[in-house]
Amino acid sequence: MPDHYYSHQPTSDHDYQSFSTEVAGQFMSFATDAGVFSKDRMDFGSRLLVETLVDQLQATPDALLELGSGYGPIAISLAKVYPSCSVMGLELNQRALELAKQNALANQASNVTFELADVLEWQGNGDFSHVVTNPPIRAGKAVIQAFADQAYRALRPGGELWLVIQKKQGAPSMEVYLNQRFDQVDRVKRSKGYWILRAIKKA
Repeated sequence: MPDHYYSHQPTSDHDYQSFSTEVAGQFMSFATDAGVFSKDRMDFGSRLLVETLVDQLQATPDALLELGSGYGPIAISLAKVYPSCSVMGLELNQRALELAKQNALANQASNVTFELADVLEWQGNGDFSHVVTNPPIRAGKAVIQAFADQAYRALRPGGELWLVIQKKQGAPSMEVYLNQRFDQVDRVKRSKGYWILRAIKKA
């Protein structure tokens, strides 16, 4: 059975690489490997999510959680933009998790931590001001909806979920689902077929 980027223990041969990029005014370098999501570059959806959030947020987040952090580009970017914010990333893929920890050190992002966890089983503390995710679309609709459910549980009252998803991969139905769970849902940005959705938990 071939590895997926959401596999717990990838068995594919290593293919270590690195790339540098600038996101939201932060210049960073990332180490990657085979068996992780978007190993050649920061994917468009993740970049759009970070840049839209940074552009739109009215206040600095103080506690931010990323569901499915991969090798860390979203969480580390936001940790660099918001150095006073405590950032946590959850990742199921052991290989991606180790890369994320290395990348946090390499980019001197001391306010971000990464935890090995299955998002669907994680028991959050319900005290995050913001949750962000570029969910694993290939894992299926039920998993993506479960990510939204976990985000709701992890958020404090008035907290915000920011999610990126392509229209052709289910953005409209995801918007409907979020409206069933959250108090307010906004389609904040659309670009090249990608939607940025913001869902606010009732205060």
